[in-house]
Amino acid sequence: MSNQPSQGVTVSLDTLVAELAEARKYIEALESQINQLNSELIEIMSSRELISELNTRDVKELIAPADRRGHVMVKVTPITKDKVITHIGLEYYVELPLDKAVEVLSKKESDVKRAIEALQSELSNAVKYYRQLQAIINAALTQARRGPQK
Repeated sequence: MSNQPSQGVTVSLDTLVAELAEARKYIEALESQINQLNSELIEIMSSRELISELNTRDVKELIAPADRRGHVMVKVTPITKDKVITHIGLEYYVELPLDKAVEVLSKKESDVKRAIEALQSELSNAVKYYRQLQAIINAALTQARRGPQK
């Protein structure tokens, strides 16, 4: 162990403020990704609920949105209750029996949940880093206001 005093690294306040802005952008991007995945999770769960209703209820007709926002609805009758067309990844869809479709949706649901957990962990680390930067900047500003110490 050396008896020499440790030497700090000098970083300009402008550099710290720029780093803080970048950290904020990163946090916002992570939050946006989490929100998108949460929306996808809700859609997957809704699809599983529909399959459950097809399995347990006597559904004669179905009104389905023609677009994501529901600007136009279409009436579907008769309903094929033993199979559904299921998105299996990329741009591929396949007609599957209801139980297999539920398996595909369950896998997607667990994948999305894992992705959300990973992003939330990364977000927690980013927020921690952001707060550390804020504390450093605040300390530097407080010291600058007091003036040089002798």
